[in-house]
Amino acid sequence: MKFIHTADLHLDTPFTGIKDDEATPQTLWPTLYEAPYGSFQKIVTDAIEQQVDFVLIVGDVFDSKMPSAAAHQFFLNEMQRLNQHHIPVFLSFGNHDFQPDGKSPLQFPQNVRIFGPQVTTERLTLTGGATVAVSGFSYDQQAVLTDKVADFPTGKQADFTIGMVHGAVKSGVDSHYAPFTVPELIDKGYDYWALGHIHKRQQLASHPPINYPGDIQGRHKNEPGEKGYLLISTDETTGSLDTHFVATAPVIYAALELKVTQATDVNTVVNQLVTKIQQAHFQQLHLLNVVLTAPADGVSAAVALNAQNGILLGQLQQTLKDQYQQLNAWVYELTINEQESLHFADLDEVFWQDTQADVFNETHVNELAQKLFKRDFIYQALGNPEAVAELRKQSETFLQGKTNREDFTDEN
Repeated sequence: MKFIHTADLHLDTPFTGIKDDEATPQTLWPTLYEAPYGSFQKIVTDAIEQQVDFVLIVGDVFDSKMPSAAAHQFFLNEMQRLNQHHIPVFLSFGNHDFQPDGKSPLQFPQNVRIFGPQVTTERLTLTGGATVAVSGFSYDQQAVLTDKVADFPTGKQADFTIGMVHGAVKSGVDSHYAPFTVPELIDKGYDYWALGHIHKRQQLASHPPINYPGDIQGRHKNEPGEKGYLLISTDETTGSLDTHFVATAPVIYAALELKVTQATDVNTVVNQLVTKIQQAHFQQLHLLNVVLTAPADGVSAAVALNAQNGILLGQLQQTLKDQYQQLNAWVYELTINEQESLHFADLDEVFWQDTQADVFNETHVNELAQKLFKRDFIYQALGNPEAVAELRKQSETFLQGKTNREDFTDEN
């Protein structure tokens, strides 16, 4: 058995962080707009060439519940391509493209099996005779507060039993996206869990595989790196399911770091950055946010001023404008990260060490951000361990700086 697991296509997605100004080449915009389409088209082509048994699409096909006619037609055309090669598709809708009436208005070809708002099970018999049972559901509203996994049937439903869930691991007291726990999924006794909603590719468990494929195209700097799909196949020796990531995204968001000192002038910064980009030999378009890292004594006044007012970024963009297509790189942001020499006062250090673990953990952050997490973009940015760790780091830096700047005295 061999199948593709994908999710979070977000067709018609708006790309954020890229300014629509004179500095940005106009030829960049069609490339960005077409990127999710190109990525999914490659996924369908791979499905046909790999002769997979079926395709799982776990929610958020579109970026909204009312996408453009062009996005609708594109997706229908791709489903028809799979239909022509007799490849079944199991499809669910997520919180972005939820269907209020519980079903899609689109007329899909006969190979597409769509899950409604209630958990149901679809069955398939493969060419070799093996049977597959796929259980799933779609969103009929933007938030699903209940634990939908509780409604999934328990135990083996066929030779291979698969669950599809567009949702997030339960944390805190207020989860809005079909909350579940990993032990809960494992206890169902399935062979594979196909997840969607979280845009970072990750495996929550290996026995059975519980996978997020991530989105198929990064949409801003918080979704860096390669994006694509998961190819799942049966190991001929053990019979277990193996997971293989395949990159398909035409555009990659990435950070580019350059170390600078007080002696580094503006022209040197620009020249060194261009050289670094040239030496990277990018094979596809990279959207770069440049970070200048400086020692404790900081950068020169000219570099600091030109970075702050945008002139440094403008100079770099002007240099890249005529060659960004050859270099496969465009810089859209530039910031300075000064490695300040900071420390706590002894009493503050003790207090910080005693309290940071209690304050900066996923549960506590989620409880504080209950209402904010109803906004999916905020949840995607903060609802993960990496974001909590970064929040703790930034808070520590802020408090250390405050301790260094203020003169605390006992006035009693």
